[in-house]
Amino acid sequence: MSDTTLKYPLWQNHYLQAMAETRPELLQSKISAAEQVLSLRLRELVSTTDDYEEQIALAAALKSLKVLKERH
Repeated sequence: MSDTTLKYPLWQNHYLQAMAETRPELLQSKISAAEQVLSLRLRELVSTTDDYEEQIALAAALKSLKVLKERH
């Protein structure tokens, strides 16, 4: 992850950490942390800007986290 430039590093780091977590004892806390950061950013965007591309990326990431949470 560290050698990849992220388009939205404010939240993508949290998302990628949750998606890459392989230890069951840490997975739920990483998913929760990522969901909080992503949800906060989505609320900021809705109220301050019309950056639809980032809003779409956030919505897709939240959906992926939800699927991951349901599978574990």
